[in-house]
Amino acid sequence: MKYAFPEHFWWGSAASGPQTEGEALNFGKSETIWDRWFAEQPNRFHHGVGPQNTSTFYQRWKQDIALLKKLNHNTFRTSISWARLIPDGTGEVNPLAVEFYNKVIDELLAQGIKPFINLYHFDMPMVMQEKGGWESREVVDAYAAYANTCFELFGDRVKHWFTFNEPVVPVECGYLYDYHYPNVVDFNRAVTVAYHTMLAHAKAVKAYHARNDDGQIGIILNLTPSYPRSAKPG
Repeated sequence: MKYAFPEHFWWGSAASGPQTEGEALNFGKSETIWDRWFAEQPNRFHHGVGPQNTSTFYQRWKQDIALLKKLNHNTFRTSISWARLIPDGTGEVNPLAVEFYNKVIDELLAQGIKPFINLYHFDMPMVMQEKGGWESREVVDAYAAYANTCFELFGDRVKHWFTFNEPVVPVECGYLYDYHYPNVVDFNRAVTVAYHTMLAHAKAVKAYHARNDDGQIGIILNLTPSYPRSAKPG
C-alpha cells in the first residue's frame, strides 16, 4: 500500500528558545526560572547541563537552518524568549533580541522554511516569577502585552503563532509533582496557575485577532493517553 502525502504537507521539527539558544544571561537576556533553578540545584539537570549551554542556537542559527533545509524541512517551530525580548518582563524591548529573532525568521524564509513561532515554552522570566508567576493576574496582563509586542515586531513575516507549549506541564510539574521550578506541591495553587494560563492564552488570541493580521494562532497541546485503572469501574 502506498500513501501519498498532500502536496503542501508541512514537514518540520520543533525546538524552543530555552532548550536551544544558550547564552542564557548574555546579550541582554534576563534570568528565567530555569537559570535560577540551575544556579540553586544543578544536580536536578541532566548531566549537569544548564541553560547557558544547550545546543548554542544563538550562535549557530545559520548553520542549523542550513541543516533544516538539507533535511527538506518546509517548516520549523521554535519559541521566543520573553526574558530575552523584554528583560524586565514589561516595558523596554531588548534591541539585540529583536535583531537575533529577525535574523532567524528572515533566514528561515530565505530557505523556504515557514517559521512557526511559540510565545512561551516553560520559561517564565524570574522578575515575573517574583511577582507570583502564573499565580498572579499582573503576570497574565504582562504576558498579553509581551505577546502583542511579538505580533508587532514579527507579525509581518510570521503567520503561524502559538501561545503556549504544553500548558498543563508547568501546572503539573511546577505545582503538583516537584519536577520543575518553583517545586511547589499545592493543588489550590496549581488550579490558579492553570486558570491564569488559560486566561493568558485567551488574552493573546484576542489581541492577535484584533490586529486583523492574515495569520493563524493556536496552542500546542501534549498528548497524555489515559487508561482506566480497572475494566470494571465501581
